[in-house]
Amino acid sequence: VTLMPFMMVAGDHANNDMAGAEPKSHKSILEKEGFKVDTYIHGLGENPNIRNLFVERANESWDALQK
Repeated sequence: VTLMPFMMVAGDHANNDMAGAEPKSHKSILEKEGFKVDTYIHGLGENPNIRNLFVERANESWDALQK
């Protein structure tokens, strides 16, 4: 099973609550249930194509409001 949350920034929540070593993190809970967990802690905002798409959609929204 591959789970990939869509987050623009991978900050404290991703590093601690999702992928941390704490017993209540998502990673720890899944590992306790026998799953092998590999983490890749990066936000979508690190991808220049995603950033460009975000800006394009924001500009389209702004243009629509100006009509």
